[in-house]
Amino acid sequence: MQSFLLRCISLLMAVLLQMHCAMAEADLARLNYLTEDYPPFNYSEDGQLKGISVDMLIAAAAKSGYIITPGQIKIMPWTRAYHQAMQGPDTVLFSTVRTPEREELFNWVGPISPVRVVLLARKKDAIVINQPGELAQYSIGVMRDAIGEVLLKSMGMESNLYRITNTASMVRMLQRGRVELWAYEDTVARWFTRREGLNFDDFEVVYLLQQSELYYAFSKDVPQPLLQSLQSGLDALKQTDDLGHSEWQNIRDLYLQQPPQESTSQK
Repeated sequence: MQSFLLRCISLLMAVLLQMHCAMAEADLARLNYLTEDYPPFNYSEDGQLKGISVDMLIAAAAKSGYIITPGQIKIMPWTRAYHQAMQGPDTVLFSTVRTPEREELFNWVGPISPVRVVLLARKKDAIVINQPGELAQYSIGVMRDAIGEVLLKSMGMESNLYRITNTASMVRMLQRGRVELWAYEDTVARWFTRREGLNFDDFEVVYLLQQSELYYAFSKDVPQPLLQSLQSGLDALKQTDDLGHSEWQNIRDLYLQQPPQESTSQK
């Protein structure tokens, strides 16, 4: 009996030691950070990764005593990044709109910023949409696995959706009338349109799909203490001073008040 108890105690101590070692190795800087070209939240300009979500990630981690650099963040097509984040391990995907459909796929830290997911059209087409049931008569461009597709599929849309993985190409499809509507985040759509050298005044928002918020989406295997550390750092960024200013708002203003660079490619 005594021998059995000793074996049980030894096993318990081994398990506790393993858990302690795992926690000691837990570090925000060791995670795999994935993002896409989604200005002004995350994008590459002149070979440098930047944006609201990038700067907030680095600043929030620093608040919690961790060092993350832009060089640790990989930028890749959204569909590949999205599926890689779901599979893990130790992966963080941003910027990700949090929805009921995605809720159980990830663990979440945020919010980073409020967003508006809208349908855009060419002004000259004079499209008016008063209710969701009218959407089925239009061809709608969506980014595969992005929030626009998620929302429209939840509304019963399928056969009228045109999926693509390159946002710049989607902008041109709308411009040329190859699709009648484009489902995307309002601010990001404006950046892409201008970056492609087009006049956003030629387009207009014709329907609001959802007002939501962006988050950092963690693969389910990431230890909760790391999520809590980043959440605490992000919350600290949002603390206001006596004048009502916060580091969170300063980061947003830095990007929302500057125009995007135009593309030099000919399309």
